[in-house]
Amino acid sequence: MNNTLRWSLFGLVIAVNIAVSVLFDGTWYGIVVNVVSGLIAIGLVLDYLVRVRER
Repeated sequence: MNNTLRWSLFGLVIAVNIAVSVLFDGTWYGIVVNVVSGLIAIGLVLDYLVRVRER
């Protein structure tokens, strides 16, 4: 995965997280989507850090 795609996905996941936080504040649906999108964002950052360290 190249950096452009990685950071584009990261931005999209953060935007989804913010939108769901605003639209579905405190509902079970909002909590589930925020947890999943947070885990995806953390995974993307960890993938970046691992690949940078390999170089």
